Formats: sequence, C-alpha cells, structure tokens
Amino acid sequence: MSASPTSPLTALAEKIYVELVCRGVVITENAAQIKVNPENLAKISLKLAEAFERVANADKIAAAPKNQAFDMQATDLSAWSAPK
Repeated sequence: MSASPTSPLTALAEKIYVELVCRGVVITENAAQIKVNPENLAKISLKLAEAFERVANADKIAAAPKNQAFDMQATDLSAWSAPK
C-alpha cells in the first residue's frame, strides 16, 4: 500500500496535533497519560490549520503588488528584447 501525498493543510494540522498532544501528555515513571481526547485534538488541529491558511492567504493577497493601471495592450513588448 503506497502512502498518498499529504496536502500542505494536512501537514500543518499534523504539526499542530503533535504539539498539542505533547502538551497534553503526562509521563510518570511507569506510564503515560493523555489528558485530552485525541479525536478532539485532531479536530482542533484541523480548524487551527484552516484558520492559519486563511489568514496567511489574506496577508499574501494584501501584500501583493497592485498595479491595476497597467495596460498590456499599450505595452511595446518588442522593446523588452535583449540587446544584440
């Protein structure tokens, strides 16, 4: 069975999940106990990853250059050629 490629969103959720699990595990001399429900942590991790991606994408769009007055029809592309 081959592993399917992981989406960037899922990869981020996995990192968040691991971090949350590590914070919710109590390790004693003879045992380890997870203080929170792992399924709930997975749901929270996905929601946090989705929120992170939404904000990151909004920031990218806001930071993108805006030159709406540029008219491709009026540009002389022949002037862009390298000098010979």
